[in-house]
Amino acid sequence: MEALKSELEDSLDTTAAVQDLRNKREQEVVQLKKSIETEVKNYEGQVQELRHKHGQQVEQLNEQLDQAKKVREMQATLHCLYDAGNNSRLHRPVTLL
Repeated sequence: MEALKSELEDSLDTTAAVQDLRNKREQEVVQLKKSIETEVKNYEGQVQELRHKHGQQVEQLNEQLDQAKKVREMQATLHCLYDAGNNSRLHRPVTLL
């Protein structure tokens, strides 16, 4: 009987130790979940910020591209006008003195 009583006490001690360990693990899991949630929020904030910056840079590049196209068109127009002016001079009759 004494042996059974001793075995029961040992079993209760083991059960208590396992329960304590389980509680500690559960607390660790809760802390890790909170940490992950915090990191995810930080990550999402960084991603949002990068998307915003990217959008601004794309917009700036598009504006620069539009300006470059306008300059190129203007240069082509001026070049055509210049060529037309030179061609008209070439086809004028030359007056001799």
